Amino acid sequence: MRFLFVFSLIIVFFIFSNSCKGQNISTYKILDENIAPPNGFLIDFAYGVHLPLADMAENFIYNFTLSGKVQYILSNNLTFGLVGDYQFADDVKTDVVFILRDAEGFLIDRFGQLADVQFGQRGFFLGGSISYLIPVFKKYKRSGIEVRFEGGYQQHWVRIEVIGGEVFALSGDYKKGYDRMTSGFAMRQYIGYRHLDKKRLLNFFAGFDIMEAFTRNRRGFNFDTMQEDNKDRIDILLGFRLGVTLPVYVYTPETQEDVRFY
Repeated sequence: MRFLFVFSLIIVFFIFSNSCKGQNISTYKILDENIAPPNGFLIDFAYGVHLPLADMAENFIYNFTLSGKVQYILSNNLTFGLVGDYQFADDVKTDVVFILRDAEGFLIDRFGQLADVQFGQRGFFLGGSISYLIPVFKKYKRSGIEVRFEGGYQQHWVRIEVIGGEVFALSGDYKKGYDRMTSGFAMRQYIGYRHLDKKRLLNFFAGFDIMEAFTRNRRGFNFDTMQEDNKDRIDILLGFRLGVTLPVYVYTPETQEDVRFY
């Protein structure tokens, strides 16, 4: 009888234990589906390629972009941040120093020797951004379609590098008369996919964007055309970018144990 009593207690304990475990697992599953992800900082690094359109296409063929962004993401996936782009290319359409070339297409340096130039595009964008992440998978609240709007300051110019000597007409402030420096207010729209890993091991994004910049030539006068250039411009960049993200989440004492389930 004593043996049966002890055996019965063991069976009851075993059933009760499994019931508790099942209840905990069920509770964890509920947390996994319903708990809001934590707030935090997202640090982005991206590389892109873009096609100039509208007025910007007069001088440039394409450009590449290196960008960085720091943003704060809320538990509802709304994000605010600051962004900076560095734009560059080694080809341009316009020979902005043709007026300085001799009959054979060379330049003459200060010592009467032949010289030449290389052109490229340089530029940058600085601004703020607001975005929203729309989850597409039920179990991954921080993976889905990201839509973003940015506004800020855009500037670009023709990079002129003299090769083989020093050309007086392209030294110091004289070079500014040829570089077509242009700047103004810009807006940019983006749509793409962002994935933020629960274990923070694989965090990436990729998508398409378009920028519209309302700019003017800041030099006012182009030496090569011998004309004023004060018209209002619309510079457009259309392209694709991809990057990686370093997430830094901000935990609270209340969510310290639960956020791992998001």
